[in-house]
Amino acid sequence: MAKFTLSIKWLTVLVMIALATGIAITNYLVSFHLCEQYLSHHIETVSSFFKGEVDKLVSPVETFLYNIQSLVCCKILNFNDIEKTNKFLMDFMKKYPYVTSINYGDGKGNGYLILNDRGRWLNRIKKAKNRGYVVWNTLNNNGEIINKRQLKDNYDPRNTLWYKQALESNDIQWSQQYLFRTTKDPGFTASLVLCGDSKEVVGIDLMIKDVSSFLYKAKERLYPEVKLYLISDSNELIAFVDEITPEPEKIYRVNKEQFPLLYKALYSGKDKISFHNQKWFVKIENWSIKNRKLSLVIMIPEKVITKSLYLHLFYQIFASLALVFIVLLYITKKYMNPLIEISEQTSYLGFKEIYLKKYSQRTDEIGYLSRAISSASLRILEAREMERKMEEFSYFECVRHSLGEAVHRFKDLINIIQGFATLAQPKASEEFVRNALDQIINASKRAIYLSKEILNVTGERRYEMKVFDLNFLIQSMKTKIDVTVEHYIKVVYELSSIPLMVKLDIEAFNEVLTNLIQNALDAMPEGGTIKIKTDVASLLNKEFAVLSVTDTGTGMDEETQKRIFEPFFTTKGAKGTGLGLSIVYRIVRDHEGSIEVESEVGKGTTFKIYLPLIKDVASLTASSAE
Repeated sequence: MAKFTLSIKWLTVLVMIALATGIAITNYLVSFHLCEQYLSHHIETVSSFFKGEVDKLVSPVETFLYNIQSLVCCKILNFNDIEKTNKFLMDFMKKYPYVTSINYGDGKGNGYLILNDRGRWLNRIKKAKNRGYVVWNTLNNNGEIINKRQLKDNYDPRNTLWYKQALESNDIQWSQQYLFRTTKDPGFTASLVLCGDSKEVVGIDLMIKDVSSFLYKAKERLYPEVKLYLISDSNELIAFVDEITPEPEKIYRVNKEQFPLLYKALYSGKDKISFHNQKWFVKIENWSIKNRKLSLVIMIPEKVITKSLYLHLFYQIFASLALVFIVLLYITKKYMNPLIEISEQTSYLGFKEIYLKKYSQRTDEIGYLSRAISSASLRILEAREMERKMEEFSYFECVRHSLGEAVHRFKDLINIIQGFATLAQPKASEEFVRNALDQIINASKRAIYLSKEILNVTGERRYEMKVFDLNFLIQSMKTKIDVTVEHYIKVVYELSSIPLMVKLDIEAFNEVLTNLIQNALDAMPEGGTIKIKTDVASLLNKEFAVLSVTDTGTGMDEETQKRIFEPFFTTKGAKGTGLGLSIVYRIVRDHEGSIEVESEVGKGTTFKIYLPLIKDVASLTASSAE
């Protein structure tokens, strides 16, 4: 039986089918749930907003009632002082325009009213002694009486709903809805007994239409199709929107004929109801204001959520298609592109390092393949590099040995020439011959010195190592240095205040310092400053004496700095041999030290030589003597 093998191509197709099917099944359920959650949260937000707005309406009224109570009890406010009372109450009513009127009455039948009749300020004054009559005052904007008229009216504040209700409690009482006697508008009154046995009561009137405006504000935060109702504990409709057009001078109660949808929502006890082939979501929020219990009923048709659901479905389908596309891209990037890239990189095997590190962390076959190819390419390159270095080392050793041997032979020949010239010079009688021999001897000395420098480069030189104070050596060379430099060159010494004991060959050290100073002089043909400085530095938990030689010359670029210690490399043309700094480098290395260079074109150069610092000089001297 043939073994079934599923290719990447068909695996991709099956994954896409499964993904699309799963998304199609879950889209509707997830979207509907999310829409319900969003709607519930939105309803809670609107409910909190409406409660907050009602509280903004109620709290100032209740606070003002308590203030009036305090002022009357303290005999600061007297309702018999009409104009002063007008001014005080008008300031409050101007700040809170939804307050229609403020009433006052006492146990004798005296009454007081201030009314904001659509911007026109009026007073109604009832005196108990004037039975059957009241006085209406027209007020200016400052509460002053500008006109009076007496009318027949049997008004007695003791017969009002708000007065009777306030006498039944020691705290603020909110009345049921009723039609205001003055404006004929439906509203309710917050009333409070003041103080004493005079049965003085103050009531503040608010109109229903002002509360309804808060419902419209709340509706704007939801949807146009929403229905909102504010109901009292006696099933009176305090405020509502859009159910019917409210008639003036009429108070509505919840009933099945006028408000069938609300009636079903209240008495079904369910969060979802059906009405005329349409489903509604119902949310009822209950809270209390002093003695009154209120209910906010929010009703939203299901079409709102389904409309939102369709929008969610659209975005979900769009996201699904995007996800399918991303998966296809992922598979292409995960499997196809790596194979193509690996196959292209294998053509460079053995010629350069193959960078497949981004695939090496994978645990599949592509990861194994990339790691194997990367490892193989590195091993091949390492083997070739090792082979090249071995060839270079062998070639250099051969050249160094041959060069050292040739220099030794050359030195022997020069010694012979110098020796015979030295022997012949005293026996020469002619001035010309003596001068010629003298030139031969001088040239021989220079050739011997040059051969020593070449031997330094080839590593054939032997040193006579002793312990010296670095500061003392530089002090001893001051005269030689000052004679060497030109008059337009200034030499500055900054030597350490403590002895810096180092182990070195004094002749080799003289060569190092001489070469560095000569290099500085060559970099300052028009003059400048050379600073010679000593100090102590700690590197890798070991202390070193540091010799710094700084010039203010032409400086070097980065490419020159990389090659300055190469033998026979020079930037001085025919004037330089290219051995000075290479000799310095070799001597410093032979003394177990190191050398650094810091340079910038046009700003000068600093050479720093690090030599191991000798602390236990006595034991080192004794060891050398043995």
